[in-house]
Amino acid sequence: MNKTKLTPTVIFIITFILGMLISWLNPWNMTDYLSKELIRIIGVIILLISLLLNAIAYRGFKKYLTPHAPFLTPTVLLQSGVFALSRNPVYLALVLSELGLAFIFDAFWLVISSGLLLLILDRKIISEEERILQATFKTDYTAYKNKTRRWI
Repeated sequence: MNKTKLTPTVIFIITFILGMLISWLNPWNMTDYLSKELIRIIGVIILLISLLLNAIAYRGFKKYLTPHAPFLTPTVLLQSGVFALSRNPVYLALVLSELGLAFIFDAFWLVISSGLLLLILDRKIISEEERILQATFKTDYTAYKNKTRRWI
């Protein structure tokens, strides 16, 4: 039996909708603590960082012609560029996107849901991908894990 797996994008959408729904039902705004202008600036900066991180990571996938879809076996172990800073720059970008949107929408519950997104990605998606990478690249992946953090 083939188990259907939720993709990181679907998990992002679910946690984002959950955060927005809770924000709508029980508003908890960042403007209670900081100015609206500062919140928006922080949100835009975080969102731009996430987009840049994602674009650079996908450029690496394209350059080395290795699959980037979750649960597919990669052909190359990317270790340079943003992959030297984080073993999971695409997932980091996804979490940063939700966090940036939390500031842009002035919704503190989205900060909480971005933490939930990070937790789900870490425990369900990344752990499975790491098993694939370990089986594929063996000692090279072990060495990479020892020198590069999972997130940042």
